[in-house]
Amino acid sequence: MQKRITIGYIAALLGGFSFGSLPILSATLRDYAISSLEQSILRLVFGASIGLVILFVFWISNKDNFKKSLVFSTQKSYILQGLIFSIMIVLYLSSIALRTPAGEAALLIQVHPIVTLIVGWFLLKEKVTKSKITSVVIAIVGIIVLTEPWDWESFLTSIIGDLLALLLGILYAFYILVNRWGTRNTKEINPSVSIAWVLIWSLITGIPFLIIFSFLPLPSILVAFSFESILKLGIIGLGFLLAFFGSLIPYGLIMIATRYIESSRASILLLTEPIGAILFAYIFLNEVVTIWYLIGGLCILLAAIITIVFSEKEFERLEIQKESDEYDKNSFKN
Repeated sequence: MQKRITIGYIAALLGGFSFGSLPILSATLRDYAISSLEQSILRLVFGASIGLVILFVFWISNKDNFKKSLVFSTQKSYILQGLIFSIMIVLYLSSIALRTPAGEAALLIQVHPIVTLIVGWFLLKEKVTKSKITSVVIAIVGIIVLTEPWDWESFLTSIIGDLLALLLGILYAFYILVNRWGTRNTKEINPSVSIAWVLIWSLITGIPFLIIFSFLPLPSILVAFSFESILKLGIIGLGFLLAFFGSLIPYGLIMIATRYIESSRASILLLTEPIGAILFAYIFLNEVVTIWYLIGGLCILLAAIITIVFSEKEFERLEIQKESDEYDKNSFKN
């Protein structure tokens, strides 16, 4: 049991770091004049293609696991996750396209632990402990320090892009909660199969959304589309990386994490995302790393450490209580 919980922690932490590569790849595509719509199509198409390959492999090697995933009660969770995922993709890539700095976009998304904590308590009846509240508070303090709201021009470089990133953070929380809700039907299914279905459904449900999006009176950097622009070897390669590191790896890790730990804990551990984004932005985009970034990043790491330490203590307490209850039960029988 403890080993599985540890796997959940590691998966959530690595998922956060993997997410950190997303704004870097998107910013690179933006600098090549690839619009948000074009980036979204690349990410959805490559993501669904990866998903089809995964399902084909399991159809050949593990038909029973594949057939279990076809049950309608299971597919409902995948469809809903796919729909949320496709909207999240457009919001995130649009935020970056509007020149919200990669590190800032990753930070603004981090409102999701608060939403997850509240909704998880209200809908899933997950327990709100002092350690969770403390972790969220420290993490949010770190986010405030990182974004430097006292420097107004730096903080709101693009108010529309910032608002899109904040909205994405809310949707992010609902994605985690839906994933947690769906585990009752997917716990016997390989996580690779689950993420494959989500990627496929994100393309299917995302097509109507992207069509509507393309007709909106928005700047060309958001809605421009040209096959000539995206059918270039370098752009196709970046699009594949966008789908692989921004979809398959992190969302697969989230599915693994939420099997073993509560959604609120997973959400807090996923706060490692901005650390990865800031690091990658510094290396690949030459974004400045200030002392405020370092202090804020340390706060987020501290929040993750508190989550792990206190949850381990809680696990030990529950194990001791379980053993005590079993002893009392056996004593009563004797």
